[in-house]
Amino acid sequence: MNYSLFLHSHSLFWLIAVVLFGLIAVFISNGKPKPAKIMQMSLRLMYVLLLVTGGIMLLMNFWWANAVKAILAVWLIFVMEMTSTKMSKGLLTAKQKPIWWGQFVIALAAVLYFGYGL
Repeated sequence: MNYSLFLHSHSLFWLIAVVLFGLIAVFISNGKPKPAKIMQMSLRLMYVLLLVTGGIMLLMNFWWANAVKAILAVWLIFVMEMTSTKMSKGLLTAKQKPIWWGQFVIALAAVLYFGYGL
């Protein structure tokens, strides 16, 4: 198997996932739940593709930094899913917003650092 193929598709899936997450936040804040729901389903498909391609790459090239990135990536996926679900259901309170968005920013920065920095 070609590692480069998985690497580039994995990077593209991450880009699509982050863009979809941002669009979901925009549509929900503008009061358009229908397109947000469609995008949320697409985002969940991206999660599956991310986990599959990331798992294959981890098995092909196991190194401690890759394992740490995998754990951080699962945390980022969890934060993205919880934030988008809480927003769509109206359960994200003003007190919780900075906590969830802060986790998103920190997890995304950590994943990018381990993905491109090391």
